[in-house]
Amino acid sequence: MKRGIKVYLLFLASITFLSLLLLFSYNVLMSPTPVDTHTEYAYVPNGRSDNLSVINTTTNKIEYSFDIGDDPEGVAISLDGTKVYVTNSNIDIVSIIDTATNKIIGKVPVGDNPIGIAVTQDGKTVYVANFYSNDVSIIDTATNKVKYDLDVETNPVGVAINKDGTRVYVANLGSGTVSVIDAANRTVLDPVPVGPNPYGVAVTPDERKVYVTHANSDKVSIIDTDTNNVTTINTGNALESLDLSPSGVAVSPDGKNVYVANHKRTIKGISGTPSGTVSVIDTATDSVVANVTVDKCPCGISVNKDGIKVYVANSESDTVSVIYTENYTVEYVPVGDMPSALGQFIGSPPKVPKHNIVREFIDSVVESINRTYLRINGLINGVQGFFLGIISSIFYGVLSGLIVPKITEKLDP
Repeated sequence: MKRGIKVYLLFLASITFLSLLLLFSYNVLMSPTPVDTHTEYAYVPNGRSDNLSVINTTTNKIEYSFDIGDDPEGVAISLDGTKVYVTNSNIDIVSIIDTATNKIIGKVPVGDNPIGIAVTQDGKTVYVANFYSNDVSIIDTATNKVKYDLDVETNPVGVAINKDGTRVYVANLGSGTVSVIDAANRTVLDPVPVGPNPYGVAVTPDERKVYVTHANSDKVSIIDTDTNNVTTINTGNALESLDLSPSGVAVSPDGKNVYVANHKRTIKGISGTPSGTVSVIDTATDSVVANVTVDKCPCGISVNKDGIKVYVANSESDTVSVIYTENYTVEYVPVGDMPSALGQFIGSPPKVPKHNIVREFIDSVVESINRTYLRINGLINGVQGFFLGIISSIFYGVLSGLIVPKITEKLDP
């Protein structure tokens, strides 16, 4: 019991120290983030650490990191950069983040196990692929509610919308098809058979082709949107065909190149997980012109607005690879645990939060205290452990409330 009392007193002392730090330093240690009209951010959900890493693509450094709820996987950012939509697969919701504050401003219940997600260019509608309920939820962004649910085929994963918003393409992993949704009439047209395990999907800017990746293969299907005819290409050579598993796919803004993230599968008893690759496809010839080595298990992939950088979330190595398209050099950004980022995750927000050094420091310390509390609670039973839990919860809530009004800095028009 004496040991418990000592630990309890240390806990109270840490609270007192942090309170004094807040009172005496809050008005001094405010540091705005420098931004300009060209700044883009990559919003990367981390499925195991349940947070969102926000990378400044000018510096390739993490500028912000914050909790986003259980098992975030898919992500989409509105064209105007004001909202980020993230699927929380385990709890069947879509979280909506205001990029000016990095706060969750809405949670929308959708179908069972949402994964892929995409938002129309006008920002009015969000489409969500629900893996186990075999449907697509359509969210009206004016109300942040699901307006319609459309049945597709088995195990939908990736979602993509054409530029004018008239067609939505959904890759159905379990049925080997791509569903085509007529957006105006909210009807599902005849599915396009593409072959086993379609996973990611992307549409070219001219809306003439849809590129579909196939998991557990080295194949990418190309749908001619005028005829629905399908051709197939390989992302690897004959020796790699059994080892590759293409996942995420993205098209460059000029439509000249398609980028495909390829897992490389582990051979049990022989090797650990090898580094993956990104295949570069020339859309004029639909041939692979380069294969760039990245980190382990690349999944989500996105291209910045001028097409000079490609960002790849590597789910097993907890990094994002940054590929410079001019010469295919690569650098790496450490992020959270098991990044996925299936979808378009790069955008230019009109406002971003100013950094609050005190809040960020306190957040990290309180997180450490909370972890310590869990260990303490294992040692101290009964009333003291319960009391410590109440104190830590109230303390964090009070501090967060004191610093919630983050000032934002507007980008130049």
